[in-house]
Amino acid sequence: MANYKKTYNKKGEVKLTELTPEEAKAMIEEQENAKLRDKSKEAEPAHVEPEDRAAKEASLLGSTKEAIQLRKAEIRGELLLRKANLKGQIDTIKATETAKEKAGKHLAIFGAAYLCLCVVGFLLTVSMMSSENVAIAATLITLVVTQLSGILKTVVDTKEPKDPVELMSDVTHKLIDRDDCPNEV
Repeated sequence: MANYKKTYNKKGEVKLTELTPEEAKAMIEEQENAKLRDKSKEAEPAHVEPEDRAAKEASLLGSTKEAIQLRKAEIRGELLLRKANLKGQIDTIKATETAKEKAGKHLAIFGAAYLCLCVVGFLLTVSMMSSENVAIAATLITLVVTQLSGILKTVVDTKEPKDPVELMSDVTHKLIDRDDCPNEV
């Protein structure tokens, strides 16, 4: 785990810089020495000045605020990384989708609209035709709608051939399942 130290620029903004192992070791030793000095001072009666207490509270508050900001930045980074991973997975799924799957999805959404459009077009043309030609147009539109719905059905319902490995796996599983059942004679 990396260690960081706080530094301040001219504007007073905090900047975290990574410590080298030697700097971290020196910093730890310095803190231990400071603890030993503090213990020796605790033996003596000490008078706490109000300014020192306020300064300590301010430094603690600043450290907590910085810790919160650092944690927020970590969480934000994790969320962005997760979002990028999920987007990549979605893009991969879309890229490996076959044309048949895309057509099936498209027709599932818009197929009924296409059929309705044909029927509405027929009704509009019937209103402009003479009564003698309506029977012929009705027959033609019936053929068109029937053929179109048949084509839509075959695109949506036709199953793609399985991979030979998957077929063998299915056969093996069926045989295993059949062997598990006792044969009654």
